[in-house]
Amino acid sequence: MAIKYIMYELKKWLRDPMISFLLFYSLILAAVARFGVPFAEEKFNFSLEAYYHIVIAVILMISAVAIGAVIGFSILDDRDDKILYAVEVSPVSFDVFMGFRFAVCFILSYITSVVSILIVNLAEIPLYALLLVPVSVSLFSSVSAMFVNFFASNKVEGFAMMKASGMIIVLPIVSMFFTDFKEFFFGFEPNFWAVKALSVAMLPNTDFNLGFWGYYPVGVIFVLALNIVVYKIFKKKVIN
Repeated sequence: MAIKYIMYELKKWLRDPMISFLLFYSLILAAVARFGVPFAEEKFNFSLEAYYHIVIAVILMISAVAIGAVIGFSILDDRDDKILYAVEVSPVSFDVFMGFRFAVCFILSYITSVVSILIVNLAEIPLYALLLVPVSVSLFSSVSAMFVNFFASNKVEGFAMMKASGMIIVLPIVSMFFTDFKEFFFGFEPNFWAVKALSVAMLPNTDFNLGFWGYYPVGVIFVLALNIVVYKIFKKKVIN
């Protein structure tokens, strides 16, 4: 049943040019970075090696936002078709229905994140960071999906909300230029902790305030708690 539902969703997404583009957006971006960064280095005779971790962090966060938008648009379609109201009176509870949807969101985001890192291939990343950092970032994709539905009533508005939610990735990127106590001014942004853990893993000779296992668990706990809080607001919004 779950496989049939996933296939139905995929067919629906691929029929929409904008959504199908978002599905592969991070992979396209990763391919551009793989060839574009070395080309720029050779063209301008300037090494960007010190910023490779930032390039990868940007692609990871864009992947989460893009996949979150895909799921967010799918939920918008369900709202237009009154499917969420039907779920309320069906044997499948709203929480189970949305839980499955957000699980798909996480899995898609995680797969595209890991594959994107492998495509970029700008620098060697420790295996534990390659597998773990995308977990934290991908958990943000469901938050992005719910954010789209907070303020949008159709896909056009949803696309605008996606761009607005995407702007928040600027904050953790700015934080990556700090290694002193000022970096924690950005700690309220959930992806801050994941990208800092990535920085520690990729820059072993740089001094940071915390180690990988200092930043990473905080990020996972933070984004999980954020999902719970945002979901409660989201549920009231979409079924009322």
